[in-house]
Amino acid sequence: MRTICSMIVIAVAAYSSAAAQDNPGITDELAQQPFWVDHAVFRQSQSDSLEVEIYYKIYSSLLPFHKWGEKFKAEYVVDIIVNRKGKQVTGTSNEGEIVAESYEASISKDDFIINRVSFNLLPDEYQLIARLSDPGSGELIAPVKDDLKLKDFGKEMPELSGLEFIREVTSVTEDSQFVRSGLRMIPSVSRIYGEGEPEVMIYYEIYNQPDFQGEYLATCDILDRDKKLISDSSMFPSDGQMTSHLERIAVNDLLPGEYRVELTIKSPGNDLKLSREDDFKIAWSASGLVKNDYKTAVEQLRYIATSDQMKHLHDALEEDRLRLWDEFWKSQDPTPTTTENEKKDEYYKRLRYADLNFGHFGRDGWKTDMGMVYITYGPPDEIERHPFDIDAKPYQFWYYYNLRRVFRFVDVNGYGEYELIYPYDGDTRKFR
Repeated sequence: MRTICSMIVIAVAAYSSAAAQDNPGITDELAQQPFWVDHAVFRQSQSDSLEVEIYYKIYSSLLPFHKWGEKFKAEYVVDIIVNRKGKQVTGTSNEGEIVAESYEASISKDDFIINRVSFNLLPDEYQLIARLSDPGSGELIAPVKDDLKLKDFGKEMPELSGLEFIREVTSVTEDSQFVRSGLRMIPSVSRIYGEGEPEVMIYYEIYNQPDFQGEYLATCDILDRDKKLISDSSMFPSDGQMTSHLERIAVNDLLPGEYRVELTIKSPGNDLKLSREDDFKIAWSASGLVKNDYKTAVEQLRYIATSDQMKHLHDALEEDRLRLWDEFWKSQDPTPTTTENEKKDEYYKRLRYADLNFGHFGRDGWKTDMGMVYITYGPPDEIERHPFDIDAKPYQFWYYYNLRRVFRFVDVNGYGEYELIYPYDGDTRKFR
């Protein structure tokens, strides 16, 4: 029976950051899940095992803070478990705490922690389980599961490591767990990029014979489904037995969505071809929409802006659009002395939810009747569904008790798009 060899290196110090307020990647990450886990696989130089780096990212707003003197403190435990055929082969538990100077800081959506744990594992198929919990109550806050399919790099050279997606690169000025090849590289754990991160960065290693003196030609293709959108090539020399490289690919012009990167390594004059591929996302953002589809960006304000404001924005000259857009949202900010615009954040949170849940046959969710009501009033207090009543088309009641309002939606055509029947006079502003 083969023995599973493992060595645990626990990263004690974490990378933390207060992200830029308008970074759309942050918004999309929180909308999907506030606890992220990713991994990358590298070769061990003098071992049959592989180095598996596991990264996790925690948004502090997810954690339960309590008063701690004049400040606020949250404690957490992250358990990382690696199973093989249903049995644990290795794992670690990492405790941490976050101290916030004020209540506002404790609920900020911008602050997060990124940490790293590494294991040495033999090639095989594993299941990775990551659990974030509150040590005080024992409550499980967020579990994440992922499959680890570790293929043997083999004894033959050359070989290509896994791909590590990077969010930030700096020179090494202090000891850090994130240093590789002389650079401090912070992983992009969610692999979601946006305006705050206008380029996708990918780190990888090429393992070759010690006396190899050739050059490598790296080609990175970005694909949307099977359509190639971006192709970027670079040439760099071999650095002996292990050559590391960081690819930077500008993605400013990509629309929000899911993409795949395909990396191919060749060596001119040598019979060499290595390849890896993996997925990433471009985040949706309101400011990105303003730049790429201004007409739609203005139309999306129909549930919050007056007709005069809509016309003013619609008629703006191209060079004035971003300025007027910012001025509009500043006028809506309930707390103009703070960095956050809660009304703007909530509006686009609702709009994104409507798009993800109420879209139908190519029609954007925010344009539907359900999207209109959801964006205007937020989540209903109660939904009463009637999908199979006799002699009646499917219908729903949405109850807003504090507003003393009830909205009735009917699937009039039988295709799943519910239309607002009551109350309705063509203008939701009259409901306010």
